[in-house]
Amino acid sequence: MEALGKYVLSITTAAMICAVVLSLSRGSSQKMMKLLCGIFLTFAVLRPITQINLEHWLDQITQTDLPSGQSIAAFGEESARDSIIQRIREETCAYILDKATQLGASLKVDVEVSKDAPYLPKRVTLWGAVSPYVRQQLEEMLAKDLGISKENQRWTG
Repeated sequence: MEALGKYVLSITTAAMICAVVLSLSRGSSQKMMKLLCGIFLTFAVLRPITQINLEHWLDQITQTDLPSGQSIAAFGEESARDSIIQRIREETCAYILDKATQLGASLKVDVEVSKDAPYLPKRVTLWGAVSPYVRQQLEEMLAKDLGISKENQRWTG
């Protein structure tokens, strides 16, 4: 933190010197002074960067425990799988709710999707009061269209 304070102080000092020099310059010399002050400020800003010890930073990076390529790939695959499963879950819920609405039923739906490929809906829980006819139609649709057997359909309400 001390180094940052010194850096800010040096830039501020350089800017103040440039302001004084520019305020004292007049006429045609003012353009030349602006150019020189610009160079001076650039040097003041960039000088600390030239003093960075890159070997020290490279040593720090190589000593840090970075994740292996395999763990990064596994994380990426897991994230992709979770994203696919979530999308299938959401679209399946929307499909079921759409079919229920067409039959005049108001339901809440939760779908469980298999964690292994192929990612298919395997269980469904439905909440809401429906007539026996609507329930039968939805049970058949779930089994026929989505492959969710009646044993994996849970009705509450």
